[in-house]
Amino acid sequence: QPGVKGLEPPIFSENKKSCARMGVNHPQLAGMLCPVKHINAYHNNPKKVQEQLQNSKIRMNAAAWPALAYPGDPPGIDFNIEDIQEGFLKGHILKCIHLY
Repeated sequence: QPGVKGLEPPIFSENKKSCARMGVNHPQLAGMLCPVKHINAYHNNPKKVQEQLQNSKIRMNAAAWPALAYPGDPPGIDFNIEDIQEGFLKGHILKCIHLY
């Protein structure tokens, strides 16, 4: 999409150092993969929550849906803990994947 900024720092498949920054090791990807119930904490203190994701203090399992499953800019920011079905699987990335 025009005007959409890519990942910062970028990830290049031919660079092993770059690949090591995938998943929760990348600041932007960590925010998208963060369990949505922790997304407000992530936005308040991204480095702390990223560290908690890396050392499993915040667990990522099948019951903990990632922020990218929910709409908002950034993903999951509009999550309503009182109604977890609201917006579920309507995140921007999932919409883009569905088109292809």
